[in-house]
Amino acid sequence: MNFADPLAYVRTVHFAATIVAAGVVFFQVLIAEPAFAGARDALRPGFEDLRRRLIALVAASLIVAALSAAVWLVLLAADIYDAPVGEVCINGDAWRVASQTRFGEVLLGRLGLAVALALTLWLVAAAPGRRLLGLAAVALAATFLIAPAWTGHAGATPGRSGEFLLGADALHLLAAGAWVGGLVPLALLLAAARRAKEPDWTTVTAVAVHRFSWLGIACVGSLGATAVVNAWNEVGTFDALVATDYGRLVLLKLGLFIAMVALASINRFRLTPRLATASAARALQRNTVTEAVLGFAAVAVVGFLGAMAPASHLHEHAVHGGTVPADAAFVHIHSEQGMAEVTITPGRAGTARATVQLLNENFEPLFAQDVTLTLTAPLTGAKPITYIAAPGADGIWQVSRIALTQPGNWTVAVAAELGPKRRLDVAAPIVIEPAP
Repeated sequence: MNFADPLAYVRTVHFAATIVAAGVVFFQVLIAEPAFAGARDALRPGFEDLRRRLIALVAASLIVAALSAAVWLVLLAADIYDAPVGEVCINGDAWRVASQTRFGEVLLGRLGLAVALALTLWLVAAAPGRRLLGLAAVALAATFLIAPAWTGHAGATPGRSGEFLLGADALHLLAAGAWVGGLVPLALLLAAARRAKEPDWTTVTAVAVHRFSWLGIACVGSLGATAVVNAWNEVGTFDALVATDYGRLVLLKLGLFIAMVALASINRFRLTPRLATASAARALQRNTVTEAVLGFAAVAVVGFLGAMAPASHLHEHAVHGGTVPADAAFVHIHSEQGMAEVTITPGRAGTARATVQLLNENFEPLFAQDVTLTLTAPLTGAKPITYIAAPGADGIWQVSRIALTQPGNWTVAVAAELGPKRRLDVAAPIVIEPAP
């Protein structure tokens, strides 16, 4: 796990801003507006002030999401072309990534959605109470929220299994946005009610909290179900869950989720029925803020998970187009630039041979001009050894007479020249067994 990877932090900021933007829209239209629909006129000024705060929060979140998406794109282009950030901006490489990759197409589409959502919210502010405008904002926010699913591993998986995984990813994002993102405006509503100190505010707040709790229950169920699907796809085995950095991060995310559910249960069953008392209202606001902090900590974990190869890729046993020999070592390495599947036969200390299969995001052969395979022994200060691969058919490259001096967790790296200023650079651990 690389804590110095700027992409992990940029992803965290981007997803947090996206979740806040969508969650506030959901809360405003589906929770707050219905709760205040029958309120007395005396509450309208306070509600209008809250509405303006929420719309301003969405606007600020959309700006942060757009800026972080631009930084994400530039950093990705710098990785793809193995060039400084300034160079990929000046010579147009960043634009090529934006216009010629699925990631870029989704990013540009989401920027358009952000603009459309901002305009819709401006119309909502100018003409409050228009139900159709509110529902349009919800639809735009939901689409903006779930679109990143098409840039992940599920979006690159072909066939019906890929469609199933894509649907699970989209539902996971939607539930996370509605729940975690909705906690922020809920905390603002609770703070406004405490400042007002009026019985009518307490009544309206109780309605909003009750509606949000039902939404939270639906989100918790959806997150739990889709988390199981994602863990099955991305972790694969219990050993990978506890023995890899990826699996341990998944466990951390699970722990944060359980803590959030525990707080939500206290809020729902203990504090909400006693909301009329000052102590319960204060505790509910405090728990809501704590729950939001835990939720965004989980978002940070997701930011780092997205910068790592899923643990299941390190424990695959079947290569695309064939079966891995029983005595071979195998690793599947996935990145946003493409995939590499490395098979070392025999996978034990001694002399071996290797094949490298390159694949694009649709699991089709990825053709390259030249490929190198670099192996680093599991020794402190060990020098990497680079081999030039010979081309074969269907994106498969071969290396003969590899010297595996000892067993252990080696590091294998693949570098491929894909075309003018296009490179694939991936690396992962691979287990070499002792000699018989």
